[in-house]
Amino acid sequence: MTGLPRVAVLGVDVATAAATISLVDGGLAVAAFSSGPVPPAAHARLAAYGCADQVLAVSPGTLRLTAAGPAAPPFEVHGVRADPRPSATSAAPAAAVAAAGAGAGDDLLGVFDAVVLGDGTARLGPGGPDSPRFGGVFDLAAAWVFHVGGPPELAGAQGRWIGEYLRGRYAPPEPAAMSARPALLGRSTRGGVRAELAELDRELRAGHARAAGIGYRLPTPPARLTPAP
Repeated sequence: MTGLPRVAVLGVDVATAAATISLVDGGLAVAAFSSGPVPPAAHARLAAYGCADQVLAVSPGTLRLTAAGPAAPPFEVHGVRADPRPSATSAAPAAAVAAAGAGAGDDLLGVFDAVVLGDGTARLGPGGPDSPRFGGVFDLAAAWVFHVGGPPELAGAQGRWIGEYLRGRYAPPEPAAMSARPALLGRSTRGGVRAELAELDRELRAGHARAAGIGYRLPTPPARLTPAP
């Protein structure tokens, strides 16, 4: 991989739409894949930020994800396009991002360095829907797989968190510390979304300091994120 990673967002709802907007705003090349028509609320949010053309619609039941290794990038996104036009001839940014990585295989939509999953597509990840996570976002079973969910304001902040990491502006803690924090707020849910956003902001500040200490290096995906037993 050279330069910034190419990101696929699988599944489009209001949460993944908010995350997509944050990722695009962070300067990353993003393609979002909707299983079936994009829900009106998600489309309206994407359109309001000029990101509606980041989405490729895929026929329901055909979207799937494969990885080059057991749980590491690059990732292949497969599915049957709802729009039969070839990706390479479409002017939409999502089609261009997908076409840049597409190759052999009738249903191959593109090859990506990182993947973002929503609540409805978590099952597509290498670790399944119940994979261990750091802060509910960083998948600890598969390198460079991320999860977003919840209200749009939280999912948007999660998208910014992912983008900061992929651009080298945020460095996560050591793997053992990540494994110990499946949720930033632990088991407490007091304070709701506002408390989650505040805790995410604290972690971002800590990660910015860690990134500064190593010269804001672009991350490289490790083969294994969880500490060996």
